[in-house]
Amino acid sequence: MVADDKQRETMRRNLKYERISRSLIYSKLHQAVSSFLASPVRDRSVLARCRAMIETERDTAESPQRRDNAIYALRSLDQFEASLNALPIAGLVIERAPLAHPHIIHGVRVSIQPTVLVRVNRPRGAPLRGAIAVDLAKGDTPKSEAIKARMTQAMTYSAMLLHEHVGNSVIGDGERSSPDHCQVFHSHRQELVCSPTNYRRDLANMEASCRTAAALWQDIEPPASFDPALAIYRN
Repeated sequence: MVADDKQRETMRRNLKYERISRSLIYSKLHQAVSSFLASPVRDRSVLARCRAMIETERDTAESPQRRDNAIYALRSLDQFEASLNALPIAGLVIERAPLAHPHIIHGVRVSIQPTVLVRVNRPRGAPLRGAIAVDLAKGDTPKSEAIKARMTQAMTYSAMLLHEHVGNSVIGDGERSSPDHCQVFHSHRQELVCSPTNYRRDLANMEASCRTAAALWQDIEPPASFDPALAIYRN
């Protein structure tokens, strides 16, 4: 949503012709972070056990790639622990988020997976519901204010999708979805972004982008180095 036309073209091509060796998703770390945040006392032993498991994987790795993966996960864990003061979760009722089904937006499969779900019980008024998605990847450090603004804008789009997810799939009777509590947190940059209250125009732009991607999908040509034996083809 924040890329220029050429970047979008490259991103669509990479999505269709994805390498089998995917980007790291830090599955063990994500599970540990979810359990830690949902713990009423923020039990640090959850993170300590995760660290021990990943260190074992690093020390017993049978390939350089597996060892590097473990090293990257440990670095991300370090960054998350160092960033906790920047994540305002005091007073929130937090629970682990179940596996969310992808949303289909005009023919495009969009994954929206919160790290945890949030509840705010109020003396007056309906309980508020929200969700937090913690981004553990390091990513690139922005080298200019313009690039930083685009990264923040990208996080804002993700926060909007979280709010849509909470409103459509999480809230129960008598509950309200709260944009202030639908948050994306980047642990490396220690940046927190909440969903805006009024984002209908942005959501319409997102839907239009999905329609464009679906219309162009069949005509996307593979990269020059494409080898069908080494890639996943999305149809």
